[in-house]
Amino acid sequence: MASKSGGYHMLEDLTIAILLKLPVKSLMRFKCACKYWYTLIRSSTFVKKHLHHQGNNARLLVHHYNYSTEKYSFALFQDETLACFPLLYYDVDDVQIPKHPNIFGHCDGMLGVCDCDSIALWNPATREFSFLPMPDPNIPSRFSVFNNRFGFGLDPITNDYKVVWIRTYYFSEEYENYHSAVIVVFYLSTNSWRLFEADLSRVAYVHESLCSTCLNGVYYWLTSMLDKLGLRTTYYYNAILTFDLSNEVFGDIPGPRDIPVVNSGNLIIYNDSISVMCFDPREVEKYVDIWVMKEEGCWSKQLTIGPLVDVDRALGFWKNGELFLETSTSKLVLYNPNTQEIKDLQHRGLYNSLRIFMYKESLVSIRGGNECWKGDNVLNTA
Repeated sequence: MASKSGGYHMLEDLTIAILLKLPVKSLMRFKCACKYWYTLIRSSTFVKKHLHHQGNNARLLVHHYNYSTEKYSFALFQDETLACFPLLYYDVDDVQIPKHPNIFGHCDGMLGVCDCDSIALWNPATREFSFLPMPDPNIPSRFSVFNNRFGFGLDPITNDYKVVWIRTYYFSEEYENYHSAVIVVFYLSTNSWRLFEADLSRVAYVHESLCSTCLNGVYYWLTSMLDKLGLRTTYYYNAILTFDLSNEVFGDIPGPRDIPVVNSGNLIIYNDSISVMCFDPREVEKYVDIWVMKEEGCWSKQLTIGPLVDVDRALGFWKNGELFLETSTSKLVLYNPNTQEIKDLQHRGLYNSLRIFMYKESLVSIRGGNECWKGDNVLNTA
């Protein structure tokens, strides 16, 4: 006969096992059931177990243009079949960024959202949305902004979420001498930024990744680097810029040598490895090449898909090797390389505006998620 203590622990384990299978929306309601459930569901141990539970499958989140509302929207497919309906929609008004929002990264169910004036973190499942304090731009005198690139990931040592912001500038009167960068790092635990000192003078251009390219506590960007061969000769080559989120150290890794610097593709994570997806939209019959980094600086062409016609962009992979494509009419389709079948996912964007993300529901709370100078920032998506 089990002891009272043993029976209690069995009941507790059964309760946790059941709760882990529930969606975030239900768990947010159940926090009000009793003090025990409130404490349990908010605990870091339960939040982590729920995020990585085998039943919490990644779903497709599409950033697209909604022609019916004439606004940009976020559409979340409810299952892995990618059936057109039902879909859960988040309009730009819900996200509270007045201009065209761009998702710059995602990590553990949180999305980084920005426009030219605002940066925010958003958890669609918990409906928390919080603007980050804007850091001092610290723009060098007589310089103008060239581009902004972000990285968003988890420091595996401190368990702190960090945003890396690389601002590249060029000299207003001499465009060629733009190689100046200001780097700031945001810490979710303290809700604050820190100016970061690093020499990125050899980085000519930081490419925007198609997805979050954070792997094992390191964030990766595909870059075009430059070397001076003589007084006036400049040589450009591909490289991978890295940032260790724990040690907060930048590094660089040689990229694939057999791809051109111009139109060199996008960085993705393919089969749990850092990879470069090459796609040249100028060709009539287009091919997608996947270069995988097996070891640091060692690349091999893993896959070639094609020929493809009537396609403007390759956006990334779904499960079982299916490929998301944007057609010449800005439609989102799913291409099966084995059967060559194309599935229309019933979404369109404006030219080169479609973005896709593999999204997992999460209970991770955004610090200060209910405090916002723009008013109540808990999203109402019901």
